[in-house]
Amino acid sequence: MKRKLFLTQALITITAISAFAIQAHERQEPPMRAVLQKLDLTDQQKVDVRTIMKQTREDGKIYHQDLKDIKDQLKSLIRTAEWDQESVVSLLEREQEIKAQLALDTATQRNAIWNTLTSEQQQKLSAMSEKGKDRKGKGKKGKEGKREKHHSPMKMFKRLDLTEEQSAKIKALFETQKASMESQRETVKGYRDQAQKIVRSESFDQAAWSAVSQKLQAAQLQMSTDMSNVRHQIWNILDEDQQAKMAKMDDRRGHRKGGEKHDRKRRHQDNEL
Repeated sequence: MKRKLFLTQALITITAISAFAIQAHERQEPPMRAVLQKLDLTDQQKVDVRTIMKQTREDGKIYHQDLKDIKDQLKSLIRTAEWDQESVVSLLEREQEIKAQLALDTATQRNAIWNTLTSEQQQKLSAMSEKGKDRKGKGKKGKEGKREKHHSPMKMFKRLDLTEEQSAKIKALFETQKASMESQRETVKGYRDQAQKIVRSESFDQAAWSAVSQKLQAAQLQMSTDMSNVRHQIWNILDEDQQAKMAKMDDRRGHRKGGEKHDRKRRHQDNEL
């Protein structure tokens, strides 16, 4: 059981890096439900917010199968001996188009929710956001070394019984990718702040949002392509037994993620607003 747990953690680490928060305009703050519960919404506001969130969730389901198909095709391209950059980029561009639409839906949802709030509630929400940013920044400075020590991807890969040569190669790949991600962080933060201003306005400016979204898509495409290449290289560093174990655990994790249980949890959280 422990072996399966660590294998899964290793896979999560790989995919988490490729899911770097380029779409940070959706993740800038804590989950919307948790935030709204602190704003003392009236009964009518709760009804309005539930309606808005339910509609956005239903609209998002349209794209779930498309995203799953793209993910499966991308796995197949990563699990090959030769790197096919053109095919990978083509898939990622399709994924970007879908995620851009989902991001737009989320942004319009948050703008609608923002405009159901009173000015006092809006001020409180803004203050909570700023406080969260400050706390996150201070925590990052104080815990960065400790976090890296306990969450090193190489620690997880030890459960795959890597040779010294394999470990050295994979570690070098992660270090290179880490440096690339850090160089993008401030750029992404700037897009994030622009997106938040658009969401928190009296009327939603879709043209302004699209301009920011296009910049985010370009950054995400580059990051996703680079990380897919890293995953491809890691795959080809592993031997056949290690590849089989990784593929099996990755596929199992994909089947467990989401589903009806997740939808029930989301509906329950909506009702607690």
